[in-house]
Amino acid sequence: MELLLLVLSAVFFLAGVFCVLYARKGFLAYTEQIMDCLEAMIAGEKDIVFQENQETLMGKIQMRMRRLYEIIEMKSEENLRQRKQLESMISDISHQVKTPIAGIRMYHNLLERKGISEEKREDFLKASEHQVDKLEFFMQSMIQMSRMETGLVKVQPKNNSVYELLAQAVCDAALLAEKKEMEIQVSCEENLTAYFDKRWTGEAVFNVLDNGIKYTKKGGKIWISAEKTDFFVRIKIRDNGRGIPQNRLPDIFKRFYREPESAEVEGVGIGLYLAREIVMMQKGFMEAHSRVGEGTTICIHLPIEG
Repeated sequence: MELLLLVLSAVFFLAGVFCVLYARKGFLAYTEQIMDCLEAMIAGEKDIVFQENQETLMGKIQMRMRRLYEIIEMKSEENLRQRKQLESMISDISHQVKTPIAGIRMYHNLLERKGISEEKREDFLKASEHQVDKLEFFMQSMIQMSRMETGLVKVQPKNNSVYELLAQAVCDAALLAEKKEMEIQVSCEENLTAYFDKRWTGEAVFNVLDNGIKYTKKGGKIWISAEKTDFFVRIKIRDNGRGIPQNRLPDIFKRFYREPESAEVEGVGIGLYLAREIVMMQKGFMEAHSRVGEGTTICIHLPIEG
């Protein structure tokens, strides 16, 4: 009997030792796998294999590691996108400020010349002042754009009157339209409402209207209409200007984009970009339709409810 107990004890002891060794081997294998994953994550490798098994502790650890890896990847991609965006912005700013600075320098050199008439001097001063105004306008636009992109601008949408929104935008643009002898027609129900920030959306609508006035010939027309669809209020701003080729339409909402043929038109190419950013911040969207020689229609879609 004692011999049997001794044998059984030995068997259980050996079995226990075997189980411990087996568990240790598995633990070491899992540990090595985790170390390999960590090394791959540190090295920034893209193809990392996570063999997840949620029923085990190691499987749960690897599941958390995979989630951590995905977050790191997302942050890395976002940082890369922001760096490229910053590089693009610096390049755009450099390009945009060159023209007014060159103009100011040129007029300064002309004013330094001896023997120029008082009339010429006055013309050069006015031209130089115009370049300064362009530079100031650009810097103000840049400040507004940077505030928008860094999240410093906070929209506070609520139910507002679309009729009042359009009336204010037309009032703000009236002087610009009058200078070009243009007519603006508005069609909107007085009780039409949508969910938007009154101040910032007003600026977005004005930017679109201002763009239409700039690119429409003297004596042209602009039609503004607003109507309710299933989930949005659609504001259409249509002009009978020069129009935009279809292959360039996707570019008009890009930062600093200007039509190659529009060198004589004042502006820096930020208006439509800012307008779309403002509308998108309120869960709306914008679209454009155009025919060369017939005009362009910009549609602003504002949500009916928050």
